[in-house]
Amino acid sequence: MPIKAPRICSCGKVVPSGAVCECEARRNRERKERFDKKRPTARQRGYTAEWEREAKAFLSEPGKSHCARCGDPATVVMHIKSIRARPDLRMVRSNWRPGCQRCNAKEAAQERQER
Repeated sequence: MPIKAPRICSCGKVVPSGAVCECEARRNRERKERFDKKRPTARQRGYTAEWEREAKAFLSEPGKSHCARCGDPATVVMHIKSIRARPDLRMVRSNWRPGCQRCNAKEAAQERQER
């Protein structure tokens, strides 16, 4: 089976195929830290103790143990209509569906691109 050739990083180091250079890893870490400093806390984004209690109860209901998109075990409550578009529907159970972390992240990324 053929092996991809190593590449040269912007810092000049030779990096094996599929690996991340130390300078790239450091830049990624710093970028994520800057983003996290600007991002509101979970409480500021509306994820209160009431939300956590209700979401846990929702996911424990029969038929809500698997992600509505992919069928993996559900770990989060996803909103059918985005709470960015409709914040008034944040606690309305008819706007909820079970989801996994991966599908929730995909939908959030897609929503950010559409803005």
